[in-house]
Amino acid sequence: MSLFDVLIGLAVFGYAAYSLYRYTRKAKAGKCATCEIAPTCTTSCDAADWDKIIAEALHPDQPVTAHKKTD
Repeated sequence: MSLFDVLIGLAVFGYAAYSLYRYTRKAKAGKCATCEIAPTCTTSCDAADWDKIIAEALHPDQPVTAHKKTD
């Protein structure tokens, strides 16, 4: 095994370890940390009324009366 092969192997496994570390760090931070447009995002995913959106998707021809969430 030559020195060149060892250096290539270290570079490949080093980058793989770095990518795995970066992925786990972003995953722990939550869904907005992994979003590509997070720095320019003007709305929050939590601000959406998902009950209303799902009801509209299931019954697009009927008007929806959504309940307000209380936090």
